[in-house]
Amino acid sequence: MNKFYKLFWSLLSITFLVLNTCDDNPINGDNVKPGRRDYTWTVDTLFMPFNSFTDITGTSPTDVWACGPGGDLDKTFYHYDGQNWNCDFISRPISPFSIFSSTINSVWSCGLQARIWKYNGNVWSEQFNILTSIDTLVALQKIFVISEKSIYAVGQYLVSTEYWGIVLYYDGDTWNELNISKIRTAFADIEKSENGKIYLWGVTNEQFTESRYQFYELDGDILKEIYSGSQSTDAEYGSLLQLGTKTYFIIGYDFYYYNGNTFSKVGRLSDDPKFRNIAWGRSTKDIFLGMRDGIAHYNGENTVYLYQTPNNVFVRAGMVFENEVFFIGRDSYGNNLMFHGKLND
Repeated sequence: MNKFYKLFWSLLSITFLVLNTCDDNPINGDNVKPGRRDYTWTVDTLFMPFNSFTDITGTSPTDVWACGPGGDLDKTFYHYDGQNWNCDFISRPISPFSIFSSTINSVWSCGLQARIWKYNGNVWSEQFNILTSIDTLVALQKIFVISEKSIYAVGQYLVSTEYWGIVLYYDGDTWNELNISKIRTAFADIEKSENGKIYLWGVTNEQFTESRYQFYELDGDILKEIYSGSQSTDAEYGSLLQLGTKTYFIIGYDFYYYNGNTFSKVGRLSDDPKFRNIAWGRSTKDIFLGMRDGIAHYNGENTVYLYQTPNNVFVRAGMVFENEVFFIGRDSYGNNLMFHGKLND
């Protein structure tokens, strides 16, 4: 089982959440202005040696949530009210990996044992779980809310020496597992594009063969692979990038738009090997990059650092609002770092 738990833990830091809409051309973005770079930064430090934040969400700069699994079950959810990060310190049987707030009174989270929880503005309560035997692990890596009657959660089953992807769907009444084809992959992300298509990103990690990732298109219960790439180097690694209502695809250091048949390159995000192949943004010319030592920015022409840290700090997830941005990172000393940038007046 060690190999499969290694696959599972390797996905902990993967998450990509972004809000806001834009009206840019999906291919060249000629009508989009480059994003500004004049931010003032503050960093809050939460010393939590046993818990590591993996995701962040929010409805406004005064309503931001972060979550992450670990040994302290009373420190899995933190909320930012515009002034401070706070926790209610209530112990809950959940190890959350992903969190998504659709309104201030509706926040969803998912994690181990396919546990799905919801915050209603006052309390957190469990909505769904899959309890398993000792040789089985079910982990949900991403929850994605389209509406209160349309929610997806994706992840993977790990049973003995086998693993495969899982997609759960909530219709407003019940959670059900989609009857998709059984694919040896671990789903790590899901997004919906303006064309109504649902896209997934999965990872295949084998012991004696090359590790690879895949992009899928989901139509009902039909899952179609549209791209597969190597994970052998950062210059090849991939992920999903949501910019407003449009889904883009990071392949290596470039990002692409998919028209249903072919991938068209939009731009090159970075040439820096410290780029972690994850990004969040407002438009094709206003994209923030997660680096191994800080936060960088792509404006359609070039990429520069906005905030640089020591090399042992990895930026893991981000949340982008109209004039403010939030990112979470972790250093080697057990600190969860909460980066907050505000555009200057």
